[in-house]
Amino acid sequence: MPLFPTDVWQALTDAGLLLSDPEHAGNCVASAALYPIRDLFIVSDRWTKPDHSLRQMFPDIVYPALTKAVKQFIDYTSYAPCEDFLELCAGTAPAALLAARSAKNVWATDIAERSVEFAKFNAALNGIHNVTFAAGDLYEPVQGRAFDRIAAHPPYVPVLKPAEIFYGGGEIGEEITKRVIAGLPDRLKPGGRLYCRTLGTERPGHPFEERIREWLGEKHLGFDVALFTIQTLEPRQFSLYETVSKSGGKEQFAEWQRLFEKNEVQGLVVGIVVIQRLAEKRPIFTIRRDLGASTPAAALEWAMQWETEIRGEGAEQRLVHAKLLATTGTEITVRHVLRNGEISPESITLSTKQPFATELRVQPWMTLLLPRCDGKTTVTELLEIAKQNEWIAPETPIEEFCRLLATLISGGFLQTEELRLPAAAG
Repeated sequence: MPLFPTDVWQALTDAGLLLSDPEHAGNCVASAALYPIRDLFIVSDRWTKPDHSLRQMFPDIVYPALTKAVKQFIDYTSYAPCEDFLELCAGTAPAALLAARSAKNVWATDIAERSVEFAKFNAALNGIHNVTFAAGDLYEPVQGRAFDRIAAHPPYVPVLKPAEIFYGGGEIGEEITKRVIAGLPDRLKPGGRLYCRTLGTERPGHPFEERIREWLGEKHLGFDVALFTIQTLEPRQFSLYETVSKSGGKEQFAEWQRLFEKNEVQGLVVGIVVIQRLAEKRPIFTIRRDLGASTPAAALEWAMQWETEIRGEGAEQRLVHAKLLATTGTEITVRHVLRNGEISPESITLSTKQPFATELRVQPWMTLLLPRCDGKTTVTELLEIAKQNEWIAPETPIEEFCRLLATLISGGFLQTEELRLPAAAG
């Protein structure tokens, strides 16, 4: 008994979605993989044969959107309503298809024609009609346009030898990401943001977030840079993993080691990069936060909003009247040292795992202040409490006190009533 009506069967075979199995006469096999991403259906190339053995790769293969890396890219990209949205290195175009529900105009580009055709098919499959697809190198197909939001999940794996089309991002992995970021001054609208899951390297005196700012070029003072790290690897760890996973030997491991030494790589960082173009003149920020195991996407939005607001005009004056709330779960670690027969506290560290994994060394009196942050007491009142208890000098200006509290808020140890920290993902 046929599984499909005759006309459906004919359509599937004419489209090349069903093929005869060359190894088993009379059987058929799907030429592509079909699977759900959130509430969309996505089609990509198969990664296995019918017997579940791995399929041989080819230059323009369209990778599946089922990996953990793609899920992180999709989850941490913002789909807030906007006018113009662009997905670069789109592949099957999951971000563009999700953004199509809230953005007025959506574009998706990829250097591989095969990926663009798959992306078009996915749009039709899901009944999405407001996405424009184009083949070309990064921004090339959208010359003359600017966007409120750009999403990119570029190839970023360091490679010793080229494989599929842009499987890797050059020998160190940063080549394509660097070009994506360097193009932002011409492509991102004021107030617009880039969301990019990628890998970058740490160099002597130049952590990854600072190197990102350098890639923005002479116009970098018009942008905020935020790096939310997922994983950090030592070059030796990466070299060992790549050697073992590719069934390499001692020479391949040594080749990786030489590559990283030549480029002075001290560490490899996998993370979400968020770059924001200033909407108005104010001090810029460059921040780095470590994502926890269950950090929600809303935490990235919270961090960007807070860091933007605290640098806006009149921010300190507004903070004076804010009512602060201490974050539940903050750990306080006191390190003691034995001196002259007596045990005395040497240092005090605040730490939290949510929404970001953060540690901050503080003065002892700050731990006494935290319980007073009950969501009912204003910053002005907290300053008076600190002075009355002689925790701080009576001449301490309110501006200095506000800057201190702002640091605690940035670390996730305090929050304001108006801008609450998002709950951890379940």
